[in-house]
Amino acid sequence: MQTATQTAIEANLLQVDRELVDAELLRLLQPAEGPASPVRDAMRYAVLGRGQRIRPILALRVARLAGSDNELTLRAAAAVEILHCASLVVDDLPCMDNEDERRGRPTTHKVHGEFTALLASFGLVSLSARAVVQQRCSPTELSALIRFQIELLNVLDASGLCEGQDLDLRLTGDERERLRARMIELKTVPLFVLAAQAGLMFTDPKALPARVLRKFAREYGLAFQIVDDYLDGECADFGTVDAQLRRCRETLAPLAPAAGPLEEMVDYLYARSYTRPR
Repeated sequence: MQTATQTAIEANLLQVDRELVDAELLRLLQPAEGPASPVRDAMRYAVLGRGQRIRPILALRVARLAGSDNELTLRAAAAVEILHCASLVVDDLPCMDNEDERRGRPTTHKVHGEFTALLASFGLVSLSARAVVQQRCSPTELSALIRFQIELLNVLDASGLCEGQDLDLRLTGDERERLRARMIELKTVPLFVLAAQAGLMFTDPKALPARVLRKFAREYGLAFQIVDDYLDGECADFGTVDAQLRRCRETLAPLAPAAGPLEEMVDYLYARSYTRPR
């Protein structure tokens, strides 16, 4: 059973960064002036509920490791979360996973209706690409903005999240178990890799080894999904969780001793895994 100390660790490890992200999301999704917009309301509902914000937090911490913590990085981090929320709205629809609850409250389509939820997901994809746009920027910043938008939209193509969701819906039984790792690689990992890229893109690209960060983001994305599966009872063996989290730590060795902020993210997943009684 989880101890009070473990509960406190899980709640507090990432809280400061989570509050930064929540404030930026609130800014990006301010109520529009003029007539009420059901689609805009659904967009706000989908994003502004309780969330772990783990992907944008990864972006912020990578940026700090690279020696920069600027407004563009915060915008890019928020953009990753908005795209993630757009994908959740679609995942929850009756024609997909048919979920009634998400993040402790009714799913977007249960509150706003199916067609409004679908339109809200389109709006969120657009917002994620626009979130980093600003009126004035240097040529270097403009180049980074364009690269980020390209990478963000690449996540959605037929060889990324879309294919992962297709496999998730189509596969059953033994074939599903056999291809589970492939599903995670396509459906969960890309947004973590994008987050790590976002953290480095608006800093000095030579400040940190991009290959190491990409590898960590991949292993961390796998770990995140494995912990979720463990908490849902789909993965019965804590040893699988522990082994994957150890792999995450191993990928950080080239960044030592500066890897503390990313080590804390691994600690967070350990703390989450302890919420399941053993």
